[in-house]
Amino acid sequence: MSKRLYARGLLVVAALCVLFTASTATAGWARYALVIGYNDSDDSDLAALRYADDDAVKYAQLLKVTTKRTVLLTALDADSKRVFGAQNAKAPTRKNVFAALKSLRAQMARDKARGDQPVLFFVYSGHGNYDQEGRGYVHLADGRLTTRDIYYDVLGPTEGETPHHVVLMVDACNAALLVNSRGSDRRKVRRTSLKLEDYPNVGVILSSSSVGEVHEWGKYLSGIFSHEVRSALLGPADLNDDAKVSFAELAAFVATANAEVHNEIYRVKPYIRPPLSAPNMPLMSFADAKFPARVRMEGRFQGKTHLLNSELLRYADFHKSAGHTFWLGVPSSGGFRLVSGKSEYVVPKGAKGDLTLAQLVKTDRTVLAKRGPDEYFEERLFARAQGPAAAREWLRKNYQDSLVVERFERIEWYRNGAAWSLLGSGLGALGGGLAFHVAALNAADEAPVWADDGRFVNERIETNMTAAYAMYGVGGAAAIGSVVWFVLDKRFETTKYRPPLKVNVTPGGVTLSTDF
Repeated sequence: MSKRLYARGLLVVAALCVLFTASTATAGWARYALVIGYNDSDDSDLAALRYADDDAVKYAQLLKVTTKRTVLLTALDADSKRVFGAQNAKAPTRKNVFAALKSLRAQMARDKARGDQPVLFFVYSGHGNYDQEGRGYVHLADGRLTTRDIYYDVLGPTEGETPHHVVLMVDACNAALLVNSRGSDRRKVRRTSLKLEDYPNVGVILSSSSVGEVHEWGKYLSGIFSHEVRSALLGPADLNDDAKVSFAELAAFVATANAEVHNEIYRVKPYIRPPLSAPNMPLMSFADAKFPARVRMEGRFQGKTHLLNSELLRYADFHKSAGHTFWLGVPSSGGFRLVSGKSEYVVPKGAKGDLTLAQLVKTDRTVLAKRGPDEYFEERLFARAQGPAAAREWLRKNYQDSLVVERFERIEWYRNGAAWSLLGSGLGALGGGLAFHVAALNAADEAPVWADDGRFVNERIETNMTAAYAMYGVGGAAAIGSVVWFVLDKRFETTKYRPPLKVNVTPGGVTLSTDF
């Protein structure tokens, strides 16, 4: 080989190495989102919601800054149309849900082939309920999306290599039943579990409360839990100022936001757990996000604060402690106000890039809190200051316990000890009847010599046959009764599952580890 050809070969190899290194360096999380909001239901006992459609639009607006593609399925009511204007949304139907999943998965498969790590955010706001067997479902415009639908078509499959990660975000009544369900079924010639621990690729963010209800609030034009989640993802949940929000940081933020809500009817008790295969996966990374602008929240700034757009629509709430620093994402370029105490900081329309509070125009507060029926929420939500010290303490002491899943599971028929005892007794009685029957047959075969002996043999035959028939009756009834008992047995028990996650709290931040 000539020196010229050799040199060309080296250049080709070097170029390939550069391309491979570049593709490896740029490989990362490729996020996609399917957002669904539906106010109504097919249950006459459930009153229509007011803000599930609003929540869906707000989630879609937020996730668009961090996803490659976001699909919105909702039907805006008249009030929401006036607030948000025209939206590129389709109806929240089963057909559109499954069509969107198919389309998004095709794109994610291409991302994975390039070496990226695709993530699907599946977000639902609306009504949830459960059937007679305790299996959860959520409502759509043309029916229901059941637990099995979610596990099979959103989270699954469980066999073979998992193609992507999923973040399941549900703000609905009884949302916890989507992870507390249990069972299995056959579909497409495969067996799929309905236990969340069998899906290590799945992270969950589920609303709940002590009474299984989820609450909306007119001041937020939103479900309270959804508003808290979006507030956290805009940056205030970031504990170590690394411009990322993790599952653990989100859990600590929501816990602190509701810490002073002592009324169990209104107290939110969410279930927030990362994928076991990626426990530190960021829900929001400002390095990847396309926020038009972001505001630096310096350490000296403190107090209860909320973010409003130019239409006075509330996008975030937080209660900043002194010394806590983070970036606050500005969702759009339409103009916003940071309201804190008696002051407002104006983020002008069209603002771009990194901003400091000193760069913003500070004015007297013009939007005051309205008192009245909502006074309880106004006083209690975000009442406790949120900062790294308190959040780390909560994560260290409470986070693992908050991840325990309790299930109301049906006891398998073969674990019915009493029925097995009845069956054993029945079989024993049948065996005894057979023994008496054989004894009667043997007596009949005897050849009596004297008449008295014949009478004695006949009496013995009659006695044995009477005993045999009695035991056959008792044994048969017991055996049949045990089988019926097995068939009709519908006993339940409560079981608990604790995910194998460990919280590591250091001065540099909070990480999660797992022995998965």
